Amino acid sequence: MRFSQTDLKILEQLALGTTDIKTIAEHLQKSDKQIYASSQKLKTKNILDLFNGNLEPKKISHVTLLLHLLQKHPNLTTIISGSGLAILRHLITPKKVTDIVQDTGVSKTVVYDKIQQCLVISIVKQKGDNTYMINPDIWSDLREFLNALNIYDETTDPRVPANSTIYHKNNKEILFSNNSSLDATRTAFSAYEQYGLKLLLPTTYYYLPKKDISKKDVFIHSLYITEKEKDIRHLTYISLFYAKYKNELTDVKHPLLDNIKQILQGKHIEGYPSLEEIQEKADVYDIRL
Repeated sequence: MRFSQTDLKILEQLALGTTDIKTIAEHLQKSDKQIYASSQKLKTKNILDLFNGNLEPKKISHVTLLLHLLQKHPNLTTIISGSGLAILRHLITPKKVTDIVQDTGVSKTVVYDKIQQCLVISIVKQKGDNTYMINPDIWSDLREFLNALNIYDETTDPRVPANSTIYHKNNKEILFSNNSSLDATRTAFSAYEQYGLKLLLPTTYYYLPKKDISKKDVFIHSLYITEKEKDIRHLTYISLFYAKYKNELTDVKHPLLDNIKQILQGKHIEGYPSLEEIQEKADVYDIRL
């Protein structure tokens, strides 16, 4: 979720009790048309509703927390705007700058600039070499908002039915499961049958936008799912898929796969299937480990 400074100034006005577009436009020295356009974007993000020229914030935890935050700390609009929110969401726990760059897609220069702005008012503190995190002693309310936003974002998306479980998403794609038959691409374990591994599953795993995806995509999606739901059956299926197609998956990098490779070499790792268990299933599918 990304906010412009105008978006945040509108929310600040809502936090102060001003709800009609005309008055907000006067306070912010913007045209009614500009405020209306920004309000429509906020409506699309499920932040507020728009009724006859009046704005009403959604009664959702992260929205309420954000309004309280902006009322208490109006200087946060500069920090949170643009890529600021994306960066701060990764600083709930200590993170290296290089990891933030990789996870957000924001340039290193911008990440450093935002962190420097945050250091000035003690929003973040340094925990080690190029490692930073939200300062919970001073900014517990900001941390609470970020936690609520992360939970909402991980569990809700307008692209999928409300009863879906979301495993991975960005602006371009979303990976989820649902018990219904949907007009979306089957992926991960639900697509393994196309590659000689027929599985009995309690749900169906989907990918949007609907399109043809590669064998590598299917495998990576199963890693995303298992990252969130570390089921020993999933780990076994991933092991079998990798063993069957490892020559085509050599460039896939993931901590779960690193452990599976070690198990296939005979190492025992707690919480993972043993080599003997994988071998037993491999024999069923005629897969050579």
